Amino acid sequence: MKSQLKHSALVVLIGAGLFLSCSKPEVQQTNRFPPPPPPPSLSGQEFLFDSLTWIFPDGRFDVGVDEIYLQTPARPDLFPWFTYTTYLNAKVLMKFDTASNWIEVKSVGLYEPSISVQYMYWVNLRSLFVHILPLNYQLIGRKAAIKINF
Repeated sequence: MKSQLKHSALVVLIGAGLFLSCSKPEVQQTNRFPPPPPPPSLSGQEFLFDSLTWIFPDGRFDVGVDEIYLQTPARPDLFPWFTYTTYLNAKVLMKFDTASNWIEVKSVGLYEPSISVQYMYWVNLRSLFVHILPLNYQLIGRKAAIKINF
């Protein structure tokens, strides 16, 4: 009986030792990869795109609508979106090369059909596009500038 009691006590001690050795103190999980830094703020900055030419795509885009537009060079630092967007948190202005005044350009998403001439912008393919409604074919080939105030 004593040997059986010793044996049972030994089994209990080994079991307790195994149980205690398997339990580990709780450690908070940490992210192995730090989060990317936030993009630099564009607030208060102004960007000027000069000597842009109004173009007519001649069917290069299969959109079913004629467009005459200005296009900025691709700027992923300013327009990082991979998809089409109609609004920037910025003021967009346009000026013809022969003019001294800047014209405010509205977002396509804010189109007002009651206004007879409206310059509108959208962002696609990391560029900003400006077009006019109604179409004015006399703009093709004219130079203009776009200014963006973030």
